[in-house]
Amino acid sequence: MDSHPLVAFLRPCRWFAPVIRDMGHRGALLVGVAVVMGPFLVLLCQLGRDAVADHSQWLWLAIPSGRRGPLLARSLLLACGVAGAGTVLGVLGAIFLWRWQKGWLSYLRWLPLILLPVPFCVHALAWWTLVDGVNYGLAWFGLPALSFQGGLAAGWVQMMALLPLAVGLALLGLETVDPALIEAGRLVRSDIATLGRIVLPLAAPKILAGAGFLFLLSITDYSVPSLFQYHVYALEIFAEFSASHEPARALAMSLPLLLVTVGVVVGSITGLRDSLQPPAWTINAWERPPEWSRYFVVLQYGAMGLLLSLVTVLLLGLGISAGGWTQMADAVTSAVPEITYSLRIASLTAVLCLPPALAMARELQKDKGDKLLWWLIIAATLAIPAPLIGVGLISLGNTPWFPRFMSGTGMVPVLADLSRFTPWAAVVLLVQLKSVNPLWIEAARVLQTSRFQTWFQVELPILAPGLLAGAGLAFMLSIGELGATLLVAPPGQATLVMRIYNYLHYGAADTVASLCLVLAATVLLAGCGAALVLAAWFRLLPRS
Repeated sequence: MDSHPLVAFLRPCRWFAPVIRDMGHRGALLVGVAVVMGPFLVLLCQLGRDAVADHSQWLWLAIPSGRRGPLLARSLLLACGVAGAGTVLGVLGAIFLWRWQKGWLSYLRWLPLILLPVPFCVHALAWWTLVDGVNYGLAWFGLPALSFQGGLAAGWVQMMALLPLAVGLALLGLETVDPALIEAGRLVRSDIATLGRIVLPLAAPKILAGAGFLFLLSITDYSVPSLFQYHVYALEIFAEFSASHEPARALAMSLPLLLVTVGVVVGSITGLRDSLQPPAWTINAWERPPEWSRYFVVLQYGAMGLLLSLVTVLLLGLGISAGGWTQMADAVTSAVPEITYSLRIASLTAVLCLPPALAMARELQKDKGDKLLWWLIIAATLAIPAPLIGVGLISLGNTPWFPRFMSGTGMVPVLADLSRFTPWAAVVLLVQLKSVNPLWIEAARVLQTSRFQTWFQVELPILAPGLLAGAGLAFMLSIGELGATLLVAPPGQATLVMRIYNYLHYGAADTVASLCLVLAATVLLAGCGAALVLAAWFRLLPRS
């Protein structure tokens, strides 16, 4: 082992390994905080400076008066409806999948999460296509057409787009329930009573945390409501900055929304922290198949039917709208610059997010007083609407300490994606760190000659699944990012999702459908590829 060339090269540095590793960790933390919180902190400083100069104007902007009050109320109503309905359907679907804990079915139950990074605008076009087909059939029978506009249509599309996340989070919460408690309850009560009195109360913090995430993702999105002519508060922030070009005004106007989202984040943070405890993956929670009442079985099948219909509507609906192969080829050929630009941004984000994400995950793993602070930094990104990230980066680009070589280049969208999705990769890596047996690392440090050797030969192979999963998640989310990229993309350059979003407002359904198929296929292929590599890698790790 000592004869390995890499080990021989690094042996003289073994005395400096702890110092180098500590400096690298702190440097990655500093970069992570600067990237994640930098845009928002710059906006906050500008708001404080401008508020001192003119108190009344900024106070008026921060209060949702006039038309902004009802606008905030309707945004809250839409997000609550999406979160409530999505959580109920997610729990029903998760209960159905929960029994699949052995064999190849245990892998299939997590496949719905692959649909999560598909952008909302892709779902919107798919459901538009379905409704147009239904209206064509109704017109043939002389019946009135269905209206697919407004808050109900926007809420339905958001809920269906977030349904895979709702199912995955609810399933994660159910997995943390001790199977011994379930079997003990089944000895004295029925299965439905055990579910209601033992399982759901124990999983409630995790399920409610998932509902909070659905609420946050719904209330901070403006792409779907704008497509269905339903004005929401997040779109008002975008419109205010587009009209005034004053970052501080946009932040002042977003303060009511930030108060709501921060409150939801603080309420969900405990459930999130508990959800990351290692679940009992190898223990079957239902040694005997559960016996549900007929109506409860119907509800479960209904939730799973909606989840399967999501796949059908996405693929079939978009395929019908795209037309023939010639039209699809022409649409894809014309969008080659946008496709390559999107892949380049997503790839850079996936690679660059790993060092700060790993450093944040290690801080979250420690049992120390500032652990809560790091959790708040991680969760704060969910509370900040995407337009504010873009506005903050524009404001940061006008400061003297922003690197000049990045201004007006394709690296600014990469910074936007890093600011939004690095915390997601950190959470994935935290799950991987919690699943690592500390005895493996301690044994390696005793038996090997340097920490570099321990890192390259032991820690890195063990962390590889988490690194791959975090990079894959960042890649898929970056491919579909719109809210911040729409503001910071350099002139003359656009991502694929920006091209789709712009076309949705001007028709060209066949072109949009073809591009949506390319985007959805890219996300699905990336997700399936990462899942297959993860499954193969886990087979190589020690079973203990």
